[in-house]
Amino acid sequence: MTVILPRPGESADTLDTPALVLDMPIIERNIDIMHHFFRNRPARVRNVTKGHKCPALAQKQMVTEGSIPFGLCCAKVSEAEVMVAAGARDVRMIEQVIGVPKIERLMRLARQAHVIALVDDAGNVDMLDAAAARHGVTLDVLIEVEIGLNRCGVAPGQATVDLARHVMRQRSLRFAGVSGHEGTIAIADRDARIMRTRERVQRLLDTRADLERAGIAVEICGAGSTTTWNIAGAMDGITEIDPGSYVLMDTGLTDALPDLEFGLAMAVHATVISRPTRDRAVIDCGHKAIGRAADGGMPRVAWPAGATVNRLNSEHGILDLTVEAADLRIGDRVHLVPRYHGSAVVAYDHFIGVRDGLVECVWEIAARGSHQ
Repeated sequence: MTVILPRPGESADTLDTPALVLDMPIIERNIDIMHHFFRNRPARVRNVTKGHKCPALAQKQMVTEGSIPFGLCCAKVSEAEVMVAAGARDVRMIEQVIGVPKIERLMRLARQAHVIALVDDAGNVDMLDAAAARHGVTLDVLIEVEIGLNRCGVAPGQATVDLARHVMRQRSLRFAGVSGHEGTIAIADRDARIMRTRERVQRLLDTRADLERAGIAVEICGAGSTTTWNIAGAMDGITEIDPGSYVLMDTGLTDALPDLEFGLAMAVHATVISRPTRDRAVIDCGHKAIGRAADGGMPRVAWPAGATVNRLNSEHGILDLTVEAADLRIGDRVHLVPRYHGSAVVAYDHFIGVRDGLVECVWEIAARGSHQ
């Protein structure tokens, strides 16, 4: 298959579609808003790459003041491999690494960069220690504490202390601290969101205090997400936060939390391929190119005004048109913002960065197939 990529300086209106397009000024503004908050605070940003999966975008994030220098969070070992190859030097896993193939890959990666594993099980600790010994590495380990998401994690308090002691008894592991994920707290009322966030993150901070009372040093205490970044990130005792969605955003987040400062930086550009009736248009973008409605709803039409997505088939998008968009013609462009950015990203090999209507860069989404 021959892929013809645009060149810098070309008009965005000439892109072959569907195309995954970044608004570069909004990308830069989102990064600046997030990182500026932490420039004079004890906590730092360790950006999560599982949403955008793009080394070039990660490079912009991890060298911005306020971040952990060359530090990232990755969900999958294969994703971490891509990011280390692109220059990351301090990678924290945000998913437990289970099974011999993944653990072996993690150990090879730990010989190239500082890698921090995430655990919530003593048996997994034993396997990591044995593998680290075979590979001649000392692996840092964080314990995940369950603080309200009801997903992975050890119960706060004594259960975490017990597992930390188990980690410390291993010869090839080093206990580095704890992390907790309070989740996407989509409460529109900011005061209520602050209360819920503080309630959950305090469970992590109380566990940190339990560890320290037991004589166990805690170097890393990580929490935070795009919806709670400046709440969790301002709490005493949190050393780093790991947001991800903020850099691209999507309508699922902006609709739920209108007060979030981050802008919609990503859109799928499509082309009108049929105008069967005056109030209907069909575009060359279906759910395989932007995600299913099961991800939270239909994408929003950012351009033109007066068009809405009625339904998505695999390769077709059907638009309802009001009088305002009745003049939409075959060949015209339509810009769609996905409900969940992650489902759109994995459908493409490249981002097309655009500034002032012109192509500025083409970035490979090198980790798009990194599911292991």
